[in-house]
Amino acid sequence: MSAITERRIKEVVSMKRKKGRMEHQSYLVEGIRLVISALISGTPIVEIFATPDVIGGERLAKAMARAGKSAVEVSNKIMAKMSDTSTPSGVLAVASVPDPTHACISCLSKVLVLDGVQDPGNVGALIRSAAWFGVEAVVAGPGTADYFAPKTVRASMGGMWDLILEQVDFLPGFIATNIRAGVDVQFADMTGLPVTKWSPAAHSMLVIGSEAHGVSEEVRSACAGSITIPGKDKARAVESLNAAVAGSILMSHWQ
Repeated sequence: MSAITERRIKEVVSMKRKKGRMEHQSYLVEGIRLVISALISGTPIVEIFATPDVIGGERLAKAMARAGKSAVEVSNKIMAKMSDTSTPSGVLAVASVPDPTHACISCLSKVLVLDGVQDPGNVGALIRSAAWFGVEAVVAGPGTADYFAPKTVRASMGGMWDLILEQVDFLPGFIATNIRAGVDVQFADMTGLPVTKWSPAAHSMLVIGSEAHGVSEEVRSACAGSITIPGKDKARAVESLNAAVAGSILMSHWQ
């Protein structure tokens, strides 16, 4: 029998939506690999729920023991209700939304900026790539998908716990301030300096725009220049690269 109350079930379910996450200042981490990654990274975990067939698993049990955590056993039916996936993995954690770090972003060497990247899967994939390629922070402007949406968290594959995650209300002003501080800010575009010729400055930022419209005009005007990924002339039907793919290619050249 589950020890979870109906009220708690409703609270957890509400965290699938931004309103619920804001109300409880918590978000969902789903899947054995992600929950273990969160535990190892020291992410503040409020609670862990697991189904009977998963709760005794060796890898999960070891990770919880090292972190001093235990899991509340819930039925498959309750897990299906709380889960954000069509095929629940059997384990779900509630983590605390971190307070803004207010870090000196201009002091960092590599910062990824997201200008209206709306798809949470793309945002998560970009965070994952950013962590892999040594980017130190990701800054999201208005219109960008929530860092803590379930799909974003899953797509980040733990990368979100290796980075500083910040949000700003007005990207052009943020960029202008950083340029005045000596940061080189470039945006991804269909035209511009080929990525193979890009020599990023010691303190640099790369802006990735929305899937449909790219970087906004205001943000373009604030940046120092643009970087592009040249394609082959024979590509006639393909209009452009996916935002996460383009961002990942550019970040792979960010040395």
